Amino acid sequence: MTVYADTPRWPRHGMLWGHLISDTSLEELHEVAADAGLPPRSFDLDHYDWPAPAHDALAEVGVRFVGDRELTRILIGSGLRIKLLDRPEARSRRSAEHAAALGLDHVPRDLIVGLIGHVDPLPAEPAAFRLTRDDPHGPPRIEAHDASGTRAGQQLLTELDTLARARGDTGFVGQVMDGPTPAT
Repeated sequence: MTVYADTPRWPRHGMLWGHLISDTSLEELHEVAADAGLPPRSFDLDHYDWPAPAHDALAEVGVRFVGDRELTRILIGSGLRIKLLDRPEARSRRSAEHAAALGLDHVPRDLIVGLIGHVDPLPAEPAAFRLTRDDPHGPPRIEAHDASGTRAGQQLLTELDTLARARGDTGFVGQVMDGPTPAT
């Protein structure tokens, strides 16, 4: 069992990012990422995104550094890879599972209950929102392009908090991206 990383080359948020994968299990991947101090939100279905400054921390926990092509080959061989084409369906499936676990009737476009993983970015659409809360007692972060998106995010948070409390939690922890159903 080994965890692998490629060379950071993808610019975002003012730094370069790479990918971190496991050759055997997501549990191993989560454990190594936590040991290296990567934020749980940097998980994306089958890999973690990691910033270049985390290189030394990853090396200290035994991550093996490989080239991009080798990393892709290892991920495919692991059986954990989610192809780019299959990612929207994987997100939809995860959202439906998390909504059902909460008892939420409406399935948002992208929903994560808990701290591990992140939802899609906020779309450039009226009334869309992206809501994040990492602590049930902490304030939520609601991103929206307009007041209707902010209101929709606040209304959903109220519902999510109610459902989380009914399950015995102190409030909702997770991330959600939603908005009006896009026209097809």
